[in-house]
Amino acid sequence: KKILETNCPICCDFLFTSSAAVRALPCGHFMHSACFQAYTCSHYTCPICSKSLGDMAVYFGMLDALLAAEELPEEYRDRCQDILCNDCDKKGTSHFHWLYHKCSFCGSYNTRVI
Repeated sequence: KKILETNCPICCDFLFTSSAAVRALPCGHFMHSACFQAYTCSHYTCPICSKSLGDMAVYFGMLDALLAAEELPEEYRDRCQDILCNDCDKKGTSHFHWLYHKCSFCGSYNTRVI
């Protein structure tokens, strides 16, 4: 297989000839284990396809609680936005928010406004 014949998306070294340990991501992409450790200190999505790198249920639950406690100004309460979910690849709509948009299909907040 030629799946490792690519560069690490973090350090850009060629993975196939690298002597460093390589890690497979849940989405099927690869990167050096050390690069993964450093990258995931501040990121939770694949740098190539933007899918979540692990189980985000606890984090997404915290966002649910945060948003439930937040009250939007009246002029924004009934607004919706079209979104694309990076985890399930489905398009949908979400209630307006400045930062967080929940996918109605899989419950992920790993989305982008389209």
